[in-house]
Amino acid sequence: MDQATLNELNSIKSELRSIIRELDSISDGVRYDFKNIGNERCADCIDKVRSEYSNVLRKLENIDTSELIEGRTYGNGGSSGGGGSGRSF
Repeated sequence: MDQATLNELNSIKSELRSIIRELDSISDGVRYDFKNIGNERCADCIDKVRSEYSNVLRKLENIDTSELIEGRTYGNGGSSGGGGSGRSF
């Protein structure tokens, strides 16, 4: 993985963290500042979206960038088939 790609990945993760913090703030505001207007249901929906973003961030955080080499194919079967994904990183 070249430096530009690594920088882009880090930028994406940083932006996701920012979005997650903002969704937390919005959910808290809806949950506690707006009573008796369906606020719990609305906040729960926001929390669900936040959870999806957190799952994506967790997957990005688990990428082992030390093993990614530009142009190399990974998977059990490589790009020739045989059970691997044949994905190129």
